[in-house]
Amino acid sequence: MTLSNIELTISHMNNNLLRMGFLVETQIKRAIRALTEKDMKLAELLIREDVQINDLMRSIEDEAIRLIATQGPVASDLRNIFTVIKIVTDLERMGDHAKDIAEITLKNKDILTDVINEDLIEISRLVMKFISESLDSFVAKDHEKAQELTKMDDEIDRLTTESIGKLYDKAQNDPTLLRLAGELQFVLKYLERNGDHATNICEWTVYIVTGQFRELN
Repeated sequence: MTLSNIELTISHMNNNLLRMGFLVETQIKRAIRALTEKDMKLAELLIREDVQINDLMRSIEDEAIRLIATQGPVASDLRNIFTVIKIVTDLERMGDHAKDIAEITLKNKDILTDVINEDLIEISRLVMKFISESLDSFVAKDHEKAQELTKMDDEIDRLTTESIGKLYDKAQNDPTLLRLAGELQFVLKYLERNGDHATNICEWTVYIVTGQFRELN
């Protein structure tokens, strides 16, 4: 069966969405690596390359606008286009949070320690997995998987809360860690917010399949 112009364009948009997701995952991985390994050059590279995510977001949005303006998509296609625009916004914000972490790394390069490095690595890996699988569920239109995936957000929240508690327990015993603890709390919260954005992707997946929006977490 020959695909219509609308179907081909939506397929291309979905491919770019996955590409954007890969870029975001790469940026998160770089951000945590730069922080835990005190790699300032990597942090600077991450900040410079944030523009790639922004450019891809604009490209997808422009493609969506052209499709609506020239092809007159039906309701189901419009819903697909609408959700893609929503998801690229979530992905762009995730990229911004990775950049925020890199900026924290640069600002605190003289006081960084490995106080909760293992926690940061564990949480970031879970966040990246959540992002990847949420995008896969969207492209596959698997709303049941999307709903199941949101359990990962609960785990991210739990680990974040535990890590913040651990961080301040250590700071109480070592006052020199107090300033760093405040900065690392921001890092943990940025990772947690990226989990929230991945939850949004799951919610949009349910919406595109059922036509109804409901909060999953």
